[in-house]
Amino acid sequence: MRKFFLKESKVELYAKEHVKKVYECYREFEKLMPHFYNGDYEKVDILTRKISALEHEADEIRRKMEMGFYEGAFLPFDREDRIMLTEKVDKVADTIESTAFTISLSKVEFPADFQKDFEAFMEVIGQIVKALDDCINFLEEDLTEAIRKAHEIEKLEEKADEIERRILTKLYKSYRDEEIGVVKLLGMKEVTVHLGNIADRAEDASDRVLIIAAKRRG
Repeated sequence: MRKFFLKESKVELYAKEHVKKVYECYREFEKLMPHFYNGDYEKVDILTRKISALEHEADEIRRKMEMGFYEGAFLPFDREDRIMLTEKVDKVADTIESTAFTISLSKVEFPADFQKDFEAFMEVIGQIVKALDDCINFLEEDLTEAIRKAHEIEKLEEKADEIERRILTKLYKSYRDEEIGVVKLLGMKEVTVHLGNIADRAEDASDRVLIIAAKRRG
């Protein structure tokens, strides 16, 4: 029995390290965006490689967690939800890396009048990823607070959706008004949708936290 609980404690520690690494990915991505706005793709490429390295580190932690699950950490009814939560948190890092690569490869010229919109978008997404970090950490310490953080993510994700729609509407209007060409429209649209996906994947993870909390409370 002691060995069983030691396995659980080890995986719980890995879960906290994992989501922390995911948040590190986002913090590096935040550093990348000003260079995107300014068209400094040399620095974009450097930071993209750094994000990729952090995402790989997150994958390594995830694999350690999977081994812990395989070795019998957590009871079967809880194990499946834990595995799904781990996969969904890892998807956040995957999506951050994918967004960075999209920007790096597209080399699209950023339209200056969209910077404030993107800064607002990034601010909300950053709040979502930080709330997910808190949510996972509270899962073993304070279930009520974990639930509160999950609901906070839901509200923030709605706000992110609103900003995403606003940016897309503005992009299409700029295209119709011939302020930007079709290549820039498609490039900027792809980046915008990818950013929205980061928020979506974080909400998916927080939804799984709510399921785990509901089962624990019976």
